[in-house]
Amino acid sequence: MDKSKSASTEVMQPPENSGFRVLIVDDNVSFQKLLALSLSMQPLIGVIDFANSGESAIKKANALTYDLIFMDAMMPGIDGYETCTRLRKNPIYKNTPIIMVTGLTTPLDEAKGIIAGSTTYVTKPVQQVPFKELLNRELALLTYRKNNKVS
Repeated sequence: MDKSKSASTEVMQPPENSGFRVLIVDDNVSFQKLLALSLSMQPLIGVIDFANSGESAIKKANALTYDLIFMDAMMPGIDGYETCTRLRKNPIYKNTPIIMVTGLTTPLDEAKGIIAGSTTYVTKPVQQVPFKELLNRELALLTYRKNNKVS
């Protein structure tokens, strides 16, 4: 990654990879980079894109189709809950996995995430082993859907 650019404006794309397109939505560039590093080690991930606000995420999601979305809850402007709700209104994102990754840890926060339409709610700091298991499960489901033309 070119260090002169922030992660929020950059798209990581391995050459000749037709893997899944992922959007990381978080206003914390350090977390974006950390999550992108973890995702880039997965051979099924093709493109990793970034948005640092809900507004930016919605704009990007309307321009491109993402297979998997990681969403922070607390961001300036449109928060992750509202962004998730708006994305779910778009038929393209009706069944797209949206994983809420946030520092908000109460059961009420998690309930808000699920009600907003997130598939899964993960709290920061992210625990590596459970997160890897979650990612492997989501990638397996995406692969099954893709191979069997299931939406």
